[in-house]
Amino acid sequence: MTGAAKYTGAVVVTLIGIVLSSVSLLPVAVDRLEFNSASLSRELQIWRSQGQYYVHNRQDASTVGIFYIDDKASKGVTDENTLLLLHGFPSTSYDFAGAFWEGLKSDYNRIIALDFLGYGFSDKPRTTSEKYSLMVEADIAEGLLQYLDVQKVHILAHDVGDTVAQEMLARFNDRSMGVSHGLSHPSPLRILSLCFLNGGLFPEQHRASFTQKLLNNDLAGPIVSSLSTYGMFAGTFASVFGPMTQPNMNFLQDMYALLNFNGGKLILPQLLKYMSERRANRERWVGGLTNSTCQIGLINGPADPISGKHAAERYMELVPQPWVYMLDAHIGHYPHVEAPQAVLKAYKHFCEHASRHAR
Repeated sequence: MTGAAKYTGAVVVTLIGIVLSSVSLLPVAVDRLEFNSASLSRELQIWRSQGQYYVHNRQDASTVGIFYIDDKASKGVTDENTLLLLHGFPSTSYDFAGAFWEGLKSDYNRIIALDFLGYGFSDKPRTTSEKYSLMVEADIAEGLLQYLDVQKVHILAHDVGDTVAQEMLARFNDRSMGVSHGLSHPSPLRILSLCFLNGGLFPEQHRASFTQKLLNNDLAGPIVSSLSTYGMFAGTFASVFGPMTQPNMNFLQDMYALLNFNGGKLILPQLLKYMSERRANRERWVGGLTNSTCQIGLINGPADPISGKHAAERYMELVPQPWVYMLDAHIGHYPHVEAPQAVLKAYKHFCEHASRHAR
């Protein structure tokens, strides 16, 4: 039997096992999803206490609550030294907490981070008709900045946050060229610089994990998300980290608690529709990179199996005059978690480059 045949057989057996298991275990699995404040570690409780909620008005006249942290220095705050952090899937703004966040304060007097709709402490609507569009996430990010009276900003993004930032960049490019994007939340926002960490900037280079493919499947996704356990989550999550920079148990448990908070595990299949959205909007979002009207750059963990060295090579191939910083060969998909000091150093280099070549 060939390797491909063995793999296909294993997939079929796995799916059959999941379906059979769901018959008896699904009610129990769902019953355990309602993580709440009592499920949070002390560190998460502190993080949550530092945040606030922004009420975002949607096109259908409904509202959603978006968790955010706005960390301002006591003086010297201007838009020129304000930074917006955009997190990845399936994690939250908490990715940036700790030493990395504190390190950013040496260059920025105001740091803003949010949990996207469907993530972390933000609302997680669970109706089957709910559309977790990246366009909506971009609306939310811009709406939050308008609410906070921020008109100019630097952006540092990771993973799915990269794609949200790409849409924000495309809108900024349109505004810079006098083109109206005709969206429901027009914004005067000016992007001063944009730096990407590992993420699916190019759909053709994005290598989704097996679990992501299952969750994105219309039939298997709801079953897999309902039956997934901490062990399954931890194994899958750790597999995208570098071999020498694996996440510790406390971090994994915090990520799982945030994922489960308010039943978030059930909406994973809906969140993952961003993969098809990337393909549908490739021309617009990749075009934003190749025609950027602000300084952009990439800091890449090459050991990332999803968007590592191969994605950085594609970036250098397509983006004019690319600024790329390759981290040590063993760094994976979460460089700011795996090697915070190295990423801070790289980001400082990018900021210096962006300042010298400001457009």
